[in-house]
Amino acid sequence: MGHEPLLTRSANVGGHSDTDDQERVLVAVVPSMRDWELARDEHWYRIPVSRAPRRVGAEYLAFYHTSAFGELRWCIAYYAPVRQYRLARRHELFPDEPDHPRADELYYRIEIGPLVALPKPIPSVRLRRITFIATTLPRLLAASEVNDLWSRETARDRLWRALRAREIPARRDYAIKEDECAYRADLAVLCTGPSLAIECVEVSDELIGAEPDLCGRRTPVPLLPGWTTWRLRVSAVMGDLGTYVELIGRYVAENGGPRLPQPRAQR
Repeated sequence: MGHEPLLTRSANVGGHSDTDDQERVLVAVVPSMRDWELARDEHWYRIPVSRAPRRVGAEYLAFYHTSAFGELRWCIAYYAPVRQYRLARRHELFPDEPDHPRADELYYRIEIGPLVALPKPIPSVRLRRITFIATTLPRLLAASEVNDLWSRETARDRLWRALRAREIPARRDYAIKEDECAYRADLAVLCTGPSLAIECVEVSDELIGAEPDLCGRRTPVPLLPGWTTWRLRVSAVMGDLGTYVELIGRYVAENGGPRLPQPRAQR
């Protein structure tokens, strides 16, 4: 494999998470039959470093099959334990393709154990284009569809980063105390007018109604003086992040813009 460094199984490109005490799973896309044969028969999978998720390390690798796989398409049916990671150039992975345009591109080569079939394949009911999903083994084994793999914390953090990229100030895990009300929002966007408290919820569509944008019509939320409270489905945020960033940006614009920090009183 050349002289690229050997990485540990826990190769961490993004810090710690709330699920560090559980066995982690990285769900990766299998784009072609060649990649599937490498995973199934030779027990390794590749991820370009330039397109890798923030945290690539996991105890298990699960595989999402694309439309090229017939009965397996658009579902997760197998996973495998991760043995180790290596960094390698593409021409090292495929020495028979020395002239490939990405021959010198750096990849993670993830060496895995034998494939394990899930008791029941996990279909993608709504989403078709999936990249990487960081989840846990209990979630993988309990999921009935792909949307079940995401956690509230994952949706919250992804939405927070997207808002920051749009220069929309948002605060995570924000404590709100207004009059007699006390509440902790997953995200808070402070506005000149009524501020916005956002809660990411892990509940099914049947429990909260079928609104495509905001949910929670049937589920009570705190009535906070000076605040508007939105409850957003985790699966919807993960599946259509841009729409929610636009909705939040519109809310901020319609409510006086972001609240500017108060200048400190001079002594």
